Amino acid sequence: MEQRTVVRCADGHLFSTTKFPMQNLGTARLGPGRLIRCPKCGRLRSSVRADVSELSGAQLARALQLEAAEFLA
Repeated sequence: MEQRTVVRCADGHLFSTTKFPMQNLGTARLGPGRLIRCPKCGRLRSSVRADVSELSGAQLARALQLEAAEFLA
């Protein structure tokens, strides 16, 4: 089973991804956000890891159902 990360785009949409691109470069170099196409609005958005401890069960379930299809940077 692949590890999935719940992320939030700049518009506030929650979704999941199997990879969080370029995470090994750290926040000091590129900042915490990554450019990912949001599956909710279809736009390329800066996205950050969501704090899953602050999400309700319903929000987490919906986020795990929406998965990002492509990564850019």
